[in-house]
Amino acid sequence: MRIFDIARSAYTSTPAPLRRRLAPLVALVPSSLRYGPAFERWRHDIRRSQTDPVFAVDRAQSQLRSLLAKASTGSAFWRHLLGAAALASFELEALASVPITTKQMMREAGDAARVDALSSLVQATTSGSNGEAPFAFLIDADRSVREFAFVTSAWARAGYRPGDARAVLRGFRIDDADAAYQWDPALNELRLAVFPLGPADAAVMADEIERRRIAYIHGYPSAIELFARHLDKAGRRLAQPIRGIFPISEPVLGHQRALFAKVFPQADIVPFYGMSEKVAFAVERRGEPGVYTFEALYGLAELVDEDGRFVETPGGEGRLLGTGFISTGVPFIRYDTGDRARLVEAPTRQNGWRLTVRDIAPRRKPDFLIARDGGRIVATDLVPEDLTLLRGLAEWQFVQNAPGIASLRYVPATGGGASDAERLARMLEARTDGRLRFDPEQVASIATGAHGKRAFIVQHIAG
Repeated sequence: MRIFDIARSAYTSTPAPLRRRLAPLVALVPSSLRYGPAFERWRHDIRRSQTDPVFAVDRAQSQLRSLLAKASTGSAFWRHLLGAAALASFELEALASVPITTKQMMREAGDAARVDALSSLVQATTSGSNGEAPFAFLIDADRSVREFAFVTSAWARAGYRPGDARAVLRGFRIDDADAAYQWDPALNELRLAVFPLGPADAAVMADEIERRRIAYIHGYPSAIELFARHLDKAGRRLAQPIRGIFPISEPVLGHQRALFAKVFPQADIVPFYGMSEKVAFAVERRGEPGVYTFEALYGLAELVDEDGRFVETPGGEGRLLGTGFISTGVPFIRYDTGDRARLVEAPTRQNGWRLTVRDIAPRRKPDFLIARDGGRIVATDLVPEDLTLLRGLAEWQFVQNAPGIASLRYVPATGGGASDAERLARMLEARTDGRLRFDPEQVASIATGAHGKRAFIVQHIAG
């Protein structure tokens, strides 16, 4: 393992009090040295893979063969599961012959699935949701730099360069409970408090963004939306244009894109898809909202039907599987992510083995409501095209406990009230052809999760 790789992973996973003490020292390291040579090599290869499909296929093929061999050699669990798949001549097209693995299989296998020494690994945990227990597993201690190479390569589309400062709206705990922000000099992050994030907080944050001449905003779309709404309500535009918005962890909804375009008109919105298990990474295509292309050097992504066969017809829906190359100490091979999507383009040698999908439905926080006839009404169908219909509402959210009925929770804006919520509810009922009834419910605030996320839909219907 490279010392630079381990160092960044260690810093980002260090408990906050210690990280704050280390930050000034880490900040003294020049940006050109902070990530190490492996970071630049990965970025070079990522760029090449996007324009050279032969290189991408050869590299993915090599990484797959190495992973299968490592897994089979290092673990009886994988040796039994993989069988002949660990042959050195294994081809990408033969991946369908490898059994699909699931979270439950990996949970039951536990340490038997580990192939590297414990000293080279650290524990990670998914958050758990919808009644599902969190999933604890091990990942490579030095994977952070490799992963960050993919993230920054995606952000480069908006002009971002490693070391550029970012304003970050995530679930940060600020040292001073009354402060709206905190600066991390080691990561060049202006960490903004996402709760409660009222108008006064947004004004202070905007002042600091301007003072530091920050051109990039990174964080949860719901938090960025709230920040942007406060700026828009105050009629404020930042003195230095925002060049990039980097959403994470949540789908970016149509009304959010429209708001970002209004408040940050020069910003390129660059969402990416990833997961804690480090098995797949995809970036949204420019100009095609909701369409994502996977990076084969990060891991092999597949879309399969309920019988495990490749989805080959564009528009067909399936399950997303991932075989990860970024963290291999505990391999995840043909791992069922639990997410679903619709096929745009299947992976081939001609396109560098890059799967393209649309309408990714995350395993967590269902982004749909259940109509009285049992049908699904997805989040994007619940956003009015005419955003003036949201007039009078500062925040809003759907909560469902029974099919056919949903609560429309809302926080009124200054001068807004029940009549504005009623107007939106009646419009939504017409839009869904009466399949859903919406009951407005005024609340003081929209609750955030432990990490500061604001769910657009809170779905309590089992299954």
